[in-house]
Amino acid sequence: MALPPLSIDAARRVLARAGYGARPGEAEALTRQGLAPWVEQQLARRGDDPTTVARLAALRIPARIPGADGKLAQEMVPLGRLVDSPEERAARAGTPVNGVVPPEPERIKLELRAATLLRKVSSEAQLYERMVEFWHDHFAVNIDAHPRIATSAAEYDRRIRAQALGNFRPLLEAIAAAPAMLFFLSNAGSRAGAPNENYARELLELHTLGQPAYFGGARSNSGLPRGPDGYPLGYVDADVWEVARAFTGWTVAIGQGSEQGRLPRTGDFMFHEVWHDHYQKRVLGRDLEPFAPGMAHGRAVLDIVATHPATARFVCGKLVRFLVGEQAPAVVAERAAAVFLAQAGQPDQLAQVVRAVLAGPEIADPALGRPRRPLDLVAAAARALAIPLTPNPWLLTGLANVGQVLFGWPSPDGQPLDATQYDGTGALRARWALLLDLARNAQGTGAPALLAELAGQPVAIVVTRLAGAVLGADAAPVARTVLGVWSRAGRNPTPNAAEVGELAGWLLAAPAFQQC
Repeated sequence: MALPPLSIDAARRVLARAGYGARPGEAEALTRQGLAPWVEQQLARRGDDPTTVARLAALRIPARIPGADGKLAQEMVPLGRLVDSPEERAARAGTPVNGVVPPEPERIKLELRAATLLRKVSSEAQLYERMVEFWHDHFAVNIDAHPRIATSAAEYDRRIRAQALGNFRPLLEAIAAAPAMLFFLSNAGSRAGAPNENYARELLELHTLGQPAYFGGARSNSGLPRGPDGYPLGYVDADVWEVARAFTGWTVAIGQGSEQGRLPRTGDFMFHEVWHDHYQKRVLGRDLEPFAPGMAHGRAVLDIVATHPATARFVCGKLVRFLVGEQAPAVVAERAAAVFLAQAGQPDQLAQVVRAVLAGPEIADPALGRPRRPLDLVAAAARALAIPLTPNPWLLTGLANVGQVLFGWPSPDGQPLDATQYDGTGALRARWALLLDLARNAQGTGAPALLAELAGQPVAIVVTRLAGAVLGADAAPVARTVLGVWSRAGRNPTPNAAEVGELAGWLLAAPAFQQC
């Protein structure tokens, strides 16, 4: 599909939707490069670039460290827990004593949240980071729910990063065997005779086929409509029960008791065969033969759901809403779902799906888009103003105050996209205050170079420069409004650095900046 050249404002929309917003000069560079080459460049980028690696290495966070006397003292420490081994994770979990959370899980959560925010701002692999965020929402776990989930959180992030633009089937198994997911949805204790249905239900309802493919509480799927392959087009409660049986024995080895003695204390995934229900199962019209070896039943379920047409529709529909917006034409999701199914056996299946989403004009359509969630908002502001961001606890608390605790959404359906989560009166006031303090560096999150560069210049020049960096096409009318309010209030006609930051905060609060 031949696309017209991008205007600068269309390029800004692409960078805001498929990434975290334009840094100075990036929209202009994208118009010269063209959308298709930019997408290919982005799909080739995975992981941390050297600048981001250096910034992560330099980052320091406050942590409670035991002293020689055994008492906890707060120190500023580097990110030292993001590459913990399974054994270290198991040792660090601990349990709350008298309601007091042990220090290690809190440190790991802070490290992961700070690293995540820094990556969104700093990374050259913007599309990859977007997809990492999407999969964290899709396979949501609440790392605040239990210390064992918290200590497994960084490992969970690594699993998602490894397949964010890879193939859905390995990603699905990586999630099914992730200690964080096994703890969060209680599958770690699921065993023959007492299977836990939590993970099984969310696998079908949230991770693969989706709630639209649920046909109710029937004890058999024999009466369901069938596809061209003769298999059911959706699932019923009977399928949930059978899937739960298929995943019995998928657990985490943390030294728990078993019929064969205590399991090892590795802190890692383990298939414990004596807890597995080996008998025949029937899932989505397929028979799983009894006494299949090892993890065969669970893997057979993953094979079935990973290539089901309902999965393609559900996952691609969510991806299109995430990247393009709620009002995106149905043809975009249909285009992506066709690629999802056709490329199911390819190692870059998900990259090809993303390419299909971005292959049309919708990604730059000014009539589409969605509200910026708090993570989006802060990352875009930092990129627009070239803030050398330090994601400190104040900033992470600020995100929570405006509606987004990173990796902390309480239910497994993930952080909402719709505006109702973020547009209440209190939430908007908190957003504006957060952006104002960010622009002014009021809480030590990093001073934009523009503050010193523009200090002492006429206010009209200051506002015009700031508005262009923040708003693009919407800059002129907003700039006139801000300039008028400033002048009528008798404010400094040649703002100092602090006042330049205040003006930047006003512009970040503009309605046009709240959408991507």
